[in-house]
Amino acid sequence: MVNVYKYEADNEDDCYEKCIEELDVYRSEIIIVPEETENSYKMTVVKKEDIINFIKEYIKTIGSNMNIDINLEVRENDDIFSVTMVSNNNPILIGKDGRTINSIQILIRQALQNQTGMDIKVNLDASNYKAKKIKKFEFEIKNIVREVQKTKTDAKLDPMNSYQRRIVHSLISKFSNVETESVGEEPNRCVVIKYIGD
Repeated sequence: MVNVYKYEADNEDDCYEKCIEELDVYRSEIIIVPEETENSYKMTVVKKEDIINFIKEYIKTIGSNMNIDINLEVRENDDIFSVTMVSNNNPILIGKDGRTINSIQILIRQALQNQTGMDIKVNLDASNYKAKKIKKFEFEIKNIVREVQKTKTDAKLDPMNSYQRRIVHSLISKFSNVETESVGEEPNRCVVIKYIGD
């Protein structure tokens, strides 16, 4: 269970002081969702340590229900919790095209939302499945960029989710003579890589 703490004071500094003093934590050890009202300042706070423990317990329970032993490591950076898992049956844990691991990620995020009322970012990976997939995806995009630069012809990519589109936009920003534009409506939104010349 994740404990949720609520504080209220006349201003942000007083509210923050109250929180730090009562919980005996550093700023880097908590997630704060502020709420400014007309007469006061409120904040909802959770400890990152509680979130990490919740994630570990949740995944252990899922592993137990699947009859899989899961070893995991949870790292937090910029309020994003990255979970690396290794199990005695990675193909079952990952699932076809990563569907099982993605489903577990959705379940954890929803469970945390229900517990805290906050949208807490959790990224799951098993045996570097997603990391390898992203590397392959980036490799394919780089090949398309080189083709666009060579032929000076725009390339419209297949529809992709917002996470993949962000990867493409970020990757393309490192190349010269090309730019990106997202076009279309969800779920068919896609990226166009455009040649812009010298």
